[in-house]
Amino acid sequence: MYFPPTESTMRDCWVDLGVMPESERALPDDVDARFISVSHGHAIANVDLMGQMAARVPGGSAAMMEEQLFGSVQGGGLPEPTGLRKMRRYPFVAVKFPRTLRRAMRELDPTAREIAEWWRHAAFAADDLDLAGATALLVEARAQFERVLMIHMVLSMACQGVMGQVETLAAKAGMPELGHQLVKSEQGTAEFELVRDLWRLSADEIDIDTFLQRHGYHGPREGLVESVSWREDPSMVIALAERYRSRTGDMDALVVRRTEEHAVAVRRLEEALGRWRAVPARALLRFAAHAPDWRETGRANILRCVDVTRAAARTAGRRLVEEGLLADPADVRFLAIDELHRINRATDRSALVIDGGSLAETVARRRSDHDAYDLMRLPHVWHGLAPVTSLPVTEAADTGPLKAPGAPHDGLVVTGIGVSAGVAEGIVKVVTDLDEADFDDGTVMVCKATDPGWASLFPLAEAVVTDVGSAMSHAAIVCRELGLPCVANTRTGTVDLRDGMRVRVDGNAGTVEVIG
Repeated sequence: MYFPPTESTMRDCWVDLGVMPESERALPDDVDARFISVSHGHAIANVDLMGQMAARVPGGSAAMMEEQLFGSVQGGGLPEPTGLRKMRRYPFVAVKFPRTLRRAMRELDPTAREIAEWWRHAAFAADDLDLAGATALLVEARAQFERVLMIHMVLSMACQGVMGQVETLAAKAGMPELGHQLVKSEQGTAEFELVRDLWRLSADEIDIDTFLQRHGYHGPREGLVESVSWREDPSMVIALAERYRSRTGDMDALVVRRTEEHAVAVRRLEEALGRWRAVPARALLRFAAHAPDWRETGRANILRCVDVTRAAARTAGRRLVEEGLLADPADVRFLAIDELHRINRATDRSALVIDGGSLAETVARRRSDHDAYDLMRLPHVWHGLAPVTSLPVTEAADTGPLKAPGAPHDGLVVTGIGVSAGVAEGIVKVVTDLDEADFDDGTVMVCKATDPGWASLFPLAEAVVTDVGSAMSHAAIVCRELGLPCVANTRTGTVDLRDGMRVRVDGNAGTVEVIG
């Protein structure tokens, strides 16, 4: 589902924005010329190439792109374009970027409503489809995925630019710490509505069926087609609602508090800028208020497409088992959508050759490859060929370094970037997946990264710390909307911090200090 659509859609985005010429729209055969690819079973991004594209936008740069997307500038890659090499696409961008951006802005909300209705109909009814119907739905889901991904990529490009401008504005006013506090959604993001509906569910204002009809596409590892969504197993939602019920919370009061905090930040900026410079600043902030909703609505649209793919794939797998072509319905994940389309159209399916072997042979080979790749670890960043570590990985590695009983760790400071202001103290809980979270009051959630479904956990935490991320990452956006301190891009937070440590999280300074 993801490949090659992610690469082809990204190229479409760059061309439509004027950043790349039409001649470069086609998917290149050379993997090194692609923005997104796969290595040893892992999705990888060519940051150098992305940076070259970002530098072709007036006011943009490779460094700004890396900072906004990945939380830091790695260095050591291709040099920043300069002179004519940097500016030669400016005239094309000046004409095409505004037009493409306006179209994406105009299409976002109507598309979101359409995709939500399509998801409710398609995902909940997929169980009754035959193989032909399930295959057709898979093809449709891929087309919808490409459609919403295009809108999401265009608006994400705009988000990078507007966030950079806001941070620059705050820095020029002598208040760089205000940068992230100045960007707040006026209407609330999709994840804000998820949290609001969990509170409503816990208060019996809505029932579980209503909740699942709105948010059932979320779940653990929700970006993976083979994972189980809340639509299929709502037990986690029921448990979450019970935990919400035991806590005191008021979403309306939170909205008021966040609005007041945002107003204070804007007022401080305007006072620092002065009367005349405050006028264009207000216009910029009004535009920037759309950024959180653009990002999170796009993510929700993508996840709905993934869940329809999940539902259709489940049904296709069952139908192939019924025909004796697969031993396990879950093995359908080792077949591409186009291969399933071929299987459906074949008159003698048992004799069909897929990727050089029978269906059973191909599935067995790919399952073996998958298991091998699952034991491989790639570094966060590398240049040239990826240095692969192929060792068994134990769950203990996710809980932090071992310490001798009574070994002191007070004073340890883990650093990252502060992406949501505030200071909070609490007890560390390292969370490796959504369905493994078990919070007590006063918990600081430490994780590698978060998906949209993780927003359901945020109101149960005092603060959030992530290994990877940036100011526009999911955790950062949702924490700012909910008023939680957040430190992102620590790289080693899930290793250096252990369950039970007492820490102070400073979302302003970007530090996590062990205090007990």
